[in-house]
Amino acid sequence: MGLSSEYVVGIDLGTTRVSVLIGEISPDGEIRIIGAGTSPSDGIKKGVVVNIDGAAEAIIRARLMAEKMAGVEIRGVCASVSGAHIRSFNSRGVIAIPNSKREVSTKDVMRVTEAAKSITLPYDREIIHTIPQDFVVDDQDGVRDPVGMSAMRLEADVHIITGHTTQIENLAKVIRKAGLDVVDLVFEPVATAKAVLTEEEKDSGSMLVDMGGGVTSYALYHGGCIRLSGAVPVGGAQLTGDLAVGLRTTASVAEGLKKEYGIALAELAGDEDTVMVPGVGGRKAQEVRRQIVAAIIEPRCEEIFTMVKDAVVGEKYYRMLGGGIVLTGGGSKIRGMVEVAEQVFDLPVRVASPAGLEGLAEIVYEEGWSACVGLLVYGRDSLLADMEWGGAGKQVRRIIGKLKRIASLF
Repeated sequence: MGLSSEYVVGIDLGTTRVSVLIGEISPDGEIRIIGAGTSPSDGIKKGVVVNIDGAAEAIIRARLMAEKMAGVEIRGVCASVSGAHIRSFNSRGVIAIPNSKREVSTKDVMRVTEAAKSITLPYDREIIHTIPQDFVVDDQDGVRDPVGMSAMRLEADVHIITGHTTQIENLAKVIRKAGLDVVDLVFEPVATAKAVLTEEEKDSGSMLVDMGGGVTSYALYHGGCIRLSGAVPVGGAQLTGDLAVGLRTTASVAEGLKKEYGIALAELAGDEDTVMVPGVGGRKAQEVRRQIVAAIIEPRCEEIFTMVKDAVVGEKYYRMLGGGIVLTGGGSKIRGMVEVAEQVFDLPVRVASPAGLEGLAEIVYEEGWSACVGLLVYGRDSLLADMEWGGAGKQVRRIIGKLKRIASLF
């Protein structure tokens, strides 16, 4: 089904920066990048809001930059959510198919998915995603799409991702304070996977590891769907902090050194390579060996990957990763990160960045934009899914209303 020309907007709320991306959906469903904006993050730490006013101002700065470039005024956004408060698990729902029809319909799929959600959660948690995995039609398991099949009983395995209620509320409050509406709230690696994982990788088994500023999140795929997901509270900001302490300098100087001279594996640094560390507070600049910089960064990188591995190593799907590990996010750009990941996971590793976009795509062809690009794809897919599942009348009016909340021309 074709789309009229509409907009999707992604906003990635990170520890180090806020990014806003505006995409235009063509009639054939392709996304054309028309605007992008970033701002240093202020008020968000490790995926959690710590200062509402500061975070809202950062969103506004990035929003205005993106709007000016695109020539549209944005309203509704698909926003990322992450942090150590995220918890996920798998659940199963079961329903009976009425004797009068004995054929699975889209409504039955919705019913069995709702049944899988019918679980008791702690009072302080709410569901962010309920993602279907596989269906069982009577005794036939491994069914991807049961619609139209004859059945007496339908079961569904789903992946449920939850977050802390107050953290989610605060995130939504910040976005509203910046003058925007939340159309969809998406767990970051779920969005990122749409931008960087191939269908073959999702099928054969791959784990996406998204290295953000304050949080490293992950999503493990196998058989074409997500099986495990989560986040650990360590990211690129900790590497910066380690360098600041180890080199006795400021965080801003350490961040610059990390980006320009950072190496995640000490053995990759040449014996004669040196780095000039600018003086602080009137002190003279000092010359240090690059191996020292690497020796400071490497242990923290090992820790990050070890924490992720420990979270999934006991699960059966971890032993079925034919596609290995896919790294993305700002932290993945550091030289030697692939080699460290390969040592920890003992699996093949690649670094991925967004691809297959039109328009101002060169702006976002780097790992730090993966989540934002994924949010655009998620928003586009959500609109298409609504159109496929819904009929005429009320459902179509709801979709049109959703589109109108996203953006309008100046």
